[in-house]
Amino acid sequence: MEKSVSLTGLGVLLLPQQVGPLLQDFDLYTQWLVHLVFPNGSEAKATASIEEISRPSDSPGAVAVEKRALLLTQEGIESVPAGTLVYLREQQDPFAI
Repeated sequence: MEKSVSLTGLGVLLLPQQVGPLLQDFDLYTQWLVHLVFPNGSEAKATASIEEISRPSDSPGAVAVEKRALLLTQEGIESVPAGTLVYLREQQDPFAI
């Protein structure tokens, strides 16, 4: 993971290091259990959804860059340091109560 951004009231957005098709094979807005391995070796489990984000292009007149990211929706996780490894564990039923 390259960087995380805290989105007030929504969770923590995790931006991948690779721009390629890392999350392209997964359906948008699906919920997953994820396993986080922090650079210091500590670990955590959380819930995340797959989202698509759009970022403005660096050059005028160019098309915005769209890529997929993970949105951690787990309470208690406020930031995630760069270099954290993120593993998708299992899909969660979005209709489970």
